[in-house]
Amino acid sequence: MKVYVVRHGDKAEGDYFNEYLKHQDEPLSESGEAKAEMLCTYFKDINISQIYTSEYLRTKQTAKYVAELKRITPKEDRRLNEIDNGAIESISDDEIKKQYPEFWTDFFSYSKDVRFPDGETGEEVKARQKELFDEILKYGQDVLLFSHEGYIRLLACHILGIPVYKRNQFKLDFCGIMELYYDVENKLWKIIRLNQIVEV
Repeated sequence: MKVYVVRHGDKAEGDYFNEYLKHQDEPLSESGEAKAEMLCTYFKDINISQIYTSEYLRTKQTAKYVAELKRITPKEDRRLNEIDNGAIESISDDEIKKQYPEFWTDFFSYSKDVRFPDGETGEEVKARQKELFDEILKYGQDVLLFSHEGYIRLLACHILGIPVYKRNQFKLDFCGIMELYYDVENKLWKIIRLNQIVEV
């Protein structure tokens, strides 16, 4: 079985704070919509049995075109949400350095997993990824997930068995596609491709 994980499209600029998510929840920009629609050319001949999105507007909007093509109603799953960066959401780098100097130093040392102030650690995201992928494995059919850059970087670390603080070494473009398959014999997920781009 295969799992496809897609980063959402380009975000619109502006203040779109979502009280429920406690995060900015920007819609797609015009460019983001175009890239999302182009995903249909990639997935046209790929069999997909279910589509899941995070709770963010931009992932749901990115999923819309492929979902309509496949005639599948996407399911929202909070386990696909971006890593919760807590109290530093919507504040500038200068303010973060001033208010949370220890966090800033530790995070950019790329040498340890750290908790975002009032938010999550990378290991906590890995835990919800494992829970979700264990369910997908039981489901046993090919699925398509729409998520976020930080989440997909952490997923790459998770699958490759490398520390979560190495996630900065992966580059993810808007609407970049990650493709995985489950190796039944060795009982592990393998990465087929990472950051596949569909040209607009």
